[in-house]
Amino acid sequence: MGLAQVGYERVQEIENPELAQARMKAIYRAKGYSDDWIEKRVRGIAIRDELTGEWKHRGVGSDREFAILTSEISKAAFGMTPSEYKKFKGLKRENLRDHMNDLELIFSMLGERVSTEITRKDCAGIC
Repeated sequence: MGLAQVGYERVQEIENPELAQARMKAIYRAKGYSDDWIEKRVRGIAIRDELTGEWKHRGVGSDREFAILTSEISKAAFGMTPSEYKKFKGLKRENLRDHMNDLELIFSMLGERVSTEITRKDCAGIC
C-alpha cells in the first residue's frame, strides 16, 4: 500500500470516524483479541475521551496535569500509578490498556466514568 493510499484512507476516517474504529478493531482481531475484549477496549476509549474532554473544558491542558489526574484514578482503581502498573506487568513502551484483561478494562472504565461525573457535579454552575 502506497503512502498516497494511506493518506487517502486517513482522510476518509476523518470524514467517517466509524472507518477508523473498524480499522482499529481489525488490528486488535489480527493480534488475537476477542470481540468481547475489543468492545470493552473501544468503550474504554470513548469513556476516556469524554473524561479528557471534561478536563479540557475545565482548563486542564498540559500533559503533566493529565498524567497527575490519570495517576490518581489509577491509584484508586489498582493501588498503583500507570507507570508502576506497567512495571508490574513487565511492559516497557507498550500501551498498558492493550495488556489489560476484561476486569482491568472494566475497572479503568468505571474509575474514569465516575471521575467524569464527579467533575461535572463539582463544577455544576461554577466552572
